[in-house]
Amino acid sequence: MTRYRYKRHRARSVARTARHRRIRPRLAGTAPDLEQVIMFCPGYNLGKAFKRVSRLFEEEFRSGELTLSQFAMLVNIGVREPATGTDVAERLGSDISTVSRTIEPLVERGLVQQARGSDRRVRVYRLTDAGRAALTRALPRWKRAKSAVLAPLRGRGWDTMLANLRRLAG
Repeated sequence: MTRYRYKRHRARSVARTARHRRIRPRLAGTAPDLEQVIMFCPGYNLGKAFKRVSRLFEEEFRSGELTLSQFAMLVNIGVREPATGTDVAERLGSDISTVSRTIEPLVERGLVQQARGSDRRVRVYRLTDAGRAALTRALPRWKRAKSAVLAPLRGRGWDTMLANLRRLAG
């Protein structure tokens, strides 16, 4: 096939694919259509959504006594007490050093109690009464942020998305 016929054949093939997928055809011989990356890339779209959602939650928590990461830490300790640093890291999808750095100020403020586990290397965490009270005061902020994030989703949209996100997260 000559170069000219190949380009013409390729352009028709791309146009057929574009009609099928409802995307714009690209000219034969050009760089890949970067709009397709933006439209279909899970990493790009999840990252963009994560930034938007994080920004909304951070704005809501900015004037409170807890940061969003501290709130998440208290929630994850309170879910199953006592909690080891490894337990919390696994639930958050984080690493133990990040958990330790985030918990340290909470321990200093008296919101979390820290103790040694049966193995001296393991630390075990529990919420204190002050920690539970701080969590209770922060819940309305979390509810407002959650409502703002979910407002654009209609019907069962969030349920479906949450199920898919949980599958992706493993």
